[in-house]
Amino acid sequence: MIIGTAGHIDHGKTTLVRALTGVDTDRLKEEKARGISIELGYAYIPVEGASGDSDDVLGFVDVPGHERFVHTMVAGAGGIDFALLVTLRYLICSVSHAARSR
Repeated sequence: MIIGTAGHIDHGKTTLVRALTGVDTDRLKEEKARGISIELGYAYIPVEGASGDSDDVLGFVDVPGHERFVHTMVAGAGGIDFALLVTLRYLICSVSHAARSR
């Protein structure tokens, strides 16, 4: 199953994906320097399937949230099954804290 992030710039989409998967989807130097996603980012985590097997994978496509990168957002939408709408950054802090305390 592939989940695409959705939300405005600086609402915590990348932070949420990092908290869930441990993968920083911002790979480019420019993304690190500016603190925003510019290109599509990808992460995945293995999950236990309905049969009890851990062979299933939950994938994430992290898209940029700035209006200047709409073409990149749309490019990432082609293969997603579900969208994860991220709207409030303070919720991300709670998710990140919860992920660290596991």
